[in-house]
Amino acid sequence: MFKYVSEDLDFAHKFDESPRPAPDYEKHYHDFFELLYFVRGNVDFTVEDRIYRLHPGDIVFIQPGEHHYLTFLQDSDYERYVLKFRENTIPKHMFGRIGNRASFYTVSDEIRELFASMDKLCERFDGNDLELMLSCRMLEIMTLICLEPEADKKAFRDKTIAQIINYVNENMSEPITLTKICDHFHFSQSYISNKFTNHMKVSIISYVRTKKVMAAHRDIVKGDKPTDVANRYGFIDYSTFYRAYTKVMGFPPSSNK
Repeated sequence: MFKYVSEDLDFAHKFDESPRPAPDYEKHYHDFFELLYFVRGNVDFTVEDRIYRLHPGDIVFIQPGEHHYLTFLQDSDYERYVLKFRENTIPKHMFGRIGNRASFYTVSDEIRELFASMDKLCERFDGNDLELMLSCRMLEIMTLICLEPEADKKAFRDKTIAQIINYVNENMSEPITLTKICDHFHFSQSYISNKFTNHMKVSIISYVRTKKVMAAHRDIVKGDKPTDVANRYGFIDYSTFYRAYTKVMGFPPSSNK
């Protein structure tokens, strides 16, 4: 087992015995890529509207800003490799490839061996040498993953949840309210609210706010002005955007973290 953290990388081989503290696996978002290689356990993994029961050798690939969480089906040990990395660690030619990858699939024996080899790297190297070796190994893994055909993983998808998420993604520049969503789909507010919360473990309005803030954060990091970004994503005024951004990100938009 190992854990390595630098400014742009967060790699770990984790093993948790049952029982586990539930908050470690609750719903969350982040502004970086996450690649999880599942070794063993008994869990369902949710990414946005998709739910899949993981099997040994499966990959979960989470894009920046995607809502995700883990559900334990019964008491069991949970082992996985987790690679977290930011956009600036990936060559530009790879962006289009990884942006189109599915959330769930199984990888080849070659890629499994590359994950397993990270433990030995952490035993042998340290400091800058370790960061270089792990970065190279991560790029090798991502390159092979991009070239590998995707097996058809039968993830459960709720049609209504998928439609709501698509609606949010397509209307990010507009003020989105529960009333607008319900009018669009011709469902009652109680039905939509309960269905969305039961699946996503978060309210629709909280989901919308977070998705807008995550998109805004990416634009600010690229150099856009916070005031322009607030207008771009349909916030009523800058003070509303400032409060929402600070609540979601944990720091104000002017920080550019």
